[in-house]
Amino acid sequence: MKIDNLTPAIGSEIHGINLADPDQVDRYADDLRTILAERQVIFFRDQVLSPDAQVRFAKVFGRVEPVSSTFPAHPENPHVELLVSQGTRTGTDIWHADLTWQKSPPAGACLYAVEVPETGGDTMWASMTAAFNSLAPAMQSYLRDLRAVHNWEAPALTDNLRKRDETGALYRAIREKYAPIEQPVILEHPVTGDPVTFVNALYTTHIRDVTSDESSALIAFLSGLAKVPEWQVRFRWRQGSVAVWDNIATQHYAVNDYHPEPRRMHRVAIR
Repeated sequence: MKIDNLTPAIGSEIHGINLADPDQVDRYADDLRTILAERQVIFFRDQVLSPDAQVRFAKVFGRVEPVSSTFPAHPENPHVELLVSQGTRTGTDIWHADLTWQKSPPAGACLYAVEVPETGGDTMWASMTAAFNSLAPAMQSYLRDLRAVHNWEAPALTDNLRKRDETGALYRAIREKYAPIEQPVILEHPVTGDPVTFVNALYTTHIRDVTSDESSALIAFLSGLAKVPEWQVRFRWRQGSVAVWDNIATQHYAVNDYHPEPRRMHRVAIR
């Protein structure tokens, strides 16, 4: 197994392992978990994964559950989300971490490229541990005591739900199940113990116990830290590429520049 670090701060590409081979995956499982904890997102090329094989590989990094996002599930496996678009907005071309509006957001995700455009459609990740470390100690101390409200009802996501079900029943069901919740502004990573800035532009609506102006300014500042190039990595997809990322320590951005080409991805959330 060969490892190429793509930037100093985040991201490694791993070669020499067939993710569809359970024996190879088992042999390298401990190494893969260690690399993911250190590098926060890892990439593989030229893989051929059925939905079942993708789920089996994702279990190397944690428990998987049936799809609970606003995207549909794969008909062959309820643990696999279908992310299908044709240059249209999916709501993911904003810096965010997945499902931060759930009480226990996914610890990670495994994304497999089934069909990608000839050019465009890259995904970018940013290290939010690096973002925290960039802050002055006084700011770090101030932020540790704050809590923020997260809500799934971002406009692009609710629009997608309404397109899937014009009756509004699906939207109402998810709205009833997932009320807005509070999350710490600075989260301690459950594996590494590192502090992480846990505010994103897609789902964080306001910060508690500060004025409205302070809340808006803090959200803009903290979510904007994901835009700093020094702790980003950008990945160009090819058919058969796989990315596994730490959803607590990172945020990501799906670049929406490939209209009218189609793009089909399969994602498994890791708890």
